Amino acid sequence: MKALVVGPGKMGRAIEAVLVQRGHGVRARFGRRDDLEALEPDVVDVAFEFTTPEAAPKTVGALLMHRVPVVCGTTGWDVAPMRALAGERRVPFLHSPNFSIGVAALRRAAMVLGGALARFPEFEPAILERHHSAKKDAPSGTAKAIAESVGVGREPGEEIPIVSLRHGGQPGEHVLVFEGPDESIELVHRARSRSIFALGAVQAAEWLVRSGLTGPVTFDDFLDRRTR
Repeated sequence: MKALVVGPGKMGRAIEAVLVQRGHGVRARFGRRDDLEALEPDVVDVAFEFTTPEAAPKTVGALLMHRVPVVCGTTGWDVAPMRALAGERRVPFLHSPNFSIGVAALRRAAMVLGGALARFPEFEPAILERHHSAKKDAPSGTAKAIAESVGVGREPGEEIPIVSLRHGGQPGEHVLVFEGPDESIELVHRARSRSIFALGAVQAAEWLVRSGLTGPVTFDDFLDRRTR
C-alpha cells in the first residue's frame, strides 16, 4: 500500500511508524505549507489526514477532488459536506473521531446498556473524558460519539452530560457512568499510547483499499465487514 500522510504532528508520525512496521510505503508527506494541488492522484493508494479542524475541510476536499481515498481522524469540524463530495466523486472516504478498536467496542456496549436502562430514568448517564493539554476540541469527537450511542433507543433530545478535562499528556480516557440511587455502572476506556489509534487507522485503510467500496464509509463498516 502506497500512502500519503497529511499532518506532520504526533499522529502523523505514529501512522508512519505503523505503516513501515506493516510493510507499506510512505510515498509523500504534506504539511501546512505544501500544496496538495500538485499531487498526482496515481502516486498513492490512500491518504491519512490528521490535521486541524481549520485545515481539514480544504485538505480533505482537495484529496477527494484528486480522487485519492482518504482516512481522516481530524475532529471538531463539519464532515457532512465531505461525505457528500465523496459520494458525488465516488471516492472512498472514511472519517472517524477515534480509530481504537476498544473504543468502537465500548460504543457498542454503550448502545446496549443505554437501551437496556432507557425505561429506568433513575439511572442517569454521563461521560467524563480526559485528554492531553494540546487537544483543542472539547468535548472530544469520541465523547460525542459515545453519547450518541447511549442515546439510541432513548427519548429524542435527551442530553447526555459530558465533562471534559485537558491536562498533561493523557492520550485519551473516556468513562461512561450510569448513576442510580444506590448503585452505579461504569464503562471505561483508557488509551496508553497513540499507537492504538495509528494501528486502527492503518488497518482500516488496508481494508478500504482492498474493499473496492466507493463514497463515504464508517469505522463500523470496517469492523463489521473485516470480521466476516
